[in-house]
Amino acid sequence: MYLYKTIPIENVFYMLTYISGIAFDHRITGNLKTDNRTLFSYYIDFFSEELKKIVQQGLYKTYINYDEPLHTVRGQIVLSDSLRLKGRGHNTIVCDFDELSIDTIHNSIIKAVIELLLFKHSDMLLPEQKKKLYTWGIFWGDVQSISLRLIDWDKIQYNRQNIRYRMILFWGQLITEAWLLCTDEDNVDLPFINNQSLCNIFEKFVFMYCKHYCSNVYPDISVSARQMEWCNSGKGEFMPIMRTDILLHDSRACKTLIIDTKFYKQIFTSRDRGNKKVFRSNNLYQIFSYIMHYKYNHIEDNISGLLLYAGTQDEMNGKKIFEHNVCDIQLDVEILDLSVSADRIEYQLKDMIQRYFGKANSK
Repeated sequence: MYLYKTIPIENVFYMLTYISGIAFDHRITGNLKTDNRTLFSYYIDFFSEELKKIVQQGLYKTYINYDEPLHTVRGQIVLSDSLRLKGRGHNTIVCDFDELSIDTIHNSIIKAVIELLLFKHSDMLLPEQKKKLYTWGIFWGDVQSISLRLIDWDKIQYNRQNIRYRMILFWGQLITEAWLLCTDEDNVDLPFINNQSLCNIFEKFVFMYCKHYCSNVYPDISVSARQMEWCNSGKGEFMPIMRTDILLHDSRACKTLIIDTKFYKQIFTSRDRGNKKVFRSNNLYQIFSYIMHYKYNHIEDNISGLLLYAGTQDEMNGKKIFEHNVCDIQLDVEILDLSVSADRIEYQLKDMIQRYFGKANSK
């Protein structure tokens, strides 16, 4: 299976592996080249497989604190509340106690994803997928659901007892984000995953690769997604936050590279109804704005900008790098070929970093 006829679906999972730090089961991904299903369908398959594993191993439980009126004493008696109820004629005692329960945030998220798939998008499921979700989903019957819109995925905590939930919650996050990023009008196209979701995957992959590679090869280079200051002396209350996708800064050489990643089905547009292909102007304006504002606040730095596209089609007969000099600042456009093997993708990223910061001795 391919995305946009050129990107092997296994390369998408390679990027997801790099982002999550999770090695995906080869038994599941072995038929990717011959299978003709959609990327979203694979998400559901992986989620269902992990659902089965969780049930077989047992749902994660933790102690939850309760404070409620009971007819028998349990835990500690809350005397003031008990007396208040006694004065109202209630024959109960308010107790404060802990109880081992499966009603945890991890299980609540899983139940919410199951409900999303079965009750809101059941028409998009294969019969076998529905069967698996119903079969294993019944074990979450006593768990309270949660609004998927309110989840802060970065704040979910893991310990030795629930670390096995990391994989299923990763797939749950991808399913949720694909659903949230689609409008009502796009709903029927949900299984194909829209460009915004793919753009997020591509951005996180490039960021994580740069961070990992630079930490091993370029100890003086820091990699971040930095919030930048505007050129004006006082930021107005309605000015939006300006944040780069990826910023590489060499503290010793005072060099900075700002990278803005993009993922489109078609990289180029046509100019004025003509046939001449040009880069999207709003993308160039954006990266130009980043480097000019950064230069204003960091005059001493040697700054370069890079607009990095995911190569979805070979539209320039093999040419991948386009160099420009704007206002005495290097502003380049590069196309990262995603149709090649994972090793070749990594080689392109290594070469990209070396062009701006020079070669270094790898460890």
